[in-house]
Amino acid sequence: MPAGGPRPKHVLAAVLGLVVLAALGISGVVPGLGPATVSAGAGTTASTDAASGPSRSPAPPPASSGPSSPGSTRSTTTSVPSGPLTLVGLGDSVPSAETCNCTGYVEQVGSRLQQLTHRPWTVHNDAQGGWTTADVENDVNASPTRDHLASADLVVIEVGANDFDLDRVDDQGCFPAAGSACWASTVAGVRDGLTRIIAAIHRVDQRPDLRIALLGYWNVTRDGAVGQALGEAFVNGSDSLTRLVNDAVQQVAGSTGAVYVDAYSPLKGPDGSRDPTADLLDDGDHPNAIGHSLLAGAVLDQLGSAGALAAWQASP
Repeated sequence: MPAGGPRPKHVLAAVLGLVVLAALGISGVVPGLGPATVSAGAGTTASTDAASGPSRSPAPPPASSGPSSPGSTRSTTTSVPSGPLTLVGLGDSVPSAETCNCTGYVEQVGSRLQQLTHRPWTVHNDAQGGWTTADVENDVNASPTRDHLASADLVVIEVGANDFDLDRVDDQGCFPAAGSACWASTVAGVRDGLTRIIAAIHRVDQRPDLRIALLGYWNVTRDGAVGQALGEAFVNGSDSLTRLVNDAVQQVAGSTGAVYVDAYSPLKGPDGSRDPTADLLDDGDHPNAIGHSLLAGAVLDQLGSAGALAAWQASP
């Protein structure tokens, strides 16, 4: 628009022009967020960069202001959150994605949360390959993970498979897994370890709106074509043990207020009949890019059902 004020004979036109400018200022659109910048790998930190900023209108919007973002129930008089949020990933080689050479599900969740909530997210992936529940418990009480957790809005945890002596998976003396002495003490240890991990997280981050998501497994060991090649006893034994572990994880989620994420159904189907070969790396033990995408979708679905997405969402 050219600089300089209007001439006297154009006073009416100038007034109308100011009215239009004021209306445009009130109904200005906040630019959409760009894709999050994430990096895969154990112990990595990914900061999301969004070209967004606070509204420049100095006055609160009138009652007839434009519609809010989908799913938002905030009134026009309630301040809309706009600050960055933090996601911390904990666990073993599955959430670390160190064997995949792809963007793991922890980083994918952070990126997709930015798009869904219209807020920037920072991702700290502190998961490590080979870790047990005891390793994660030690880690949450040490820096830098403790520092990451202090500002966490969401913590995603998947651990427990490495706690087991998986050489006994096809031992028919351990069938069925539920009630078997082969696994009872280890399952109890996973349950108690996860409970202590969550308690330690809450000691670091005491905000009531902190969300913790606990994932189970599609299989605690090899699956798909690799698992099938090891024989029927291995297939049945690993599936039975996995269901037992998932039951324990779900129990911990229920008793601690965490969100349980079913990782079994996305890769195996609700009844276990789906072949996950195409979702796994050649080792049959870790998810590939497709598998990580399925796990990310499962996390987001459960967070949405728990109401977390709506609570984090800012108006676009």
